[in-house]
Amino acid sequence: ISSDGRVANWIMSKNELKMEPVMTLKLSGSLHGAGEVDEETSLTGLAGGCCFDFNRKAEHLFIVGTEEGKIHKCSKSYSGQYLETYEGHNMAVYSVKWNSFHPRVFLSSSADWTVKMWDHQITRPIMSWDLSCAVGDIAWAPYSST
Repeated sequence: ISSDGRVANWIMSKNELKMEPVMTLKLSGSLHGAGEVDEETSLTGLAGGCCFDFNRKAEHLFIVGTEEGKIHKCSKSYSGQYLETYEGHNMAVYSVKWNSFHPRVFLSSSADWTVKMWDHQITRPIMSWDLSCAVGDIAWAPYSST
C-alpha cells in the first residue's frame, strides 16, 4: 500500500521482483444533492493509503485505512471499487486489524486519538475509545478472543 493511492502485490521470482497492481484508492468525497461529487474531490483523484490488513477467514477481503480518515473494505476479486466505506475517524487511520477469532470484527487506530471497533457489516463503529493522544498501532490478543 502506498501514500500515492496504489495497492500492489509484489511477486519474487528467481532473480526478479515484479509488481502487480491490485487497485487504486479513489477518493470518496462528500455528495451534494442529486449525487454530485464535491469538485475538490474530483480534482485530487487518489486517496493516500496508510495501512491494510487481510481477513484470515475470507482471504479475498482486506481493509485499508487512509490519510483522509476513512476505512475501505476491498476485495481482490473486485479491484475497481470498494465493497464498503467506513467513516468514523477525523484524521489519518494509522492501523487496522481484523480479529482472528471473530472474522466480522476489526479495530482501527487514528491520529484523532481514538481506537474504534467495527463489525464489517455495519458502517458505524460499534465501540470507541478516546485515549487523549495519537494511537500509532493496535493489536488483538493472540491467545484470546478479546
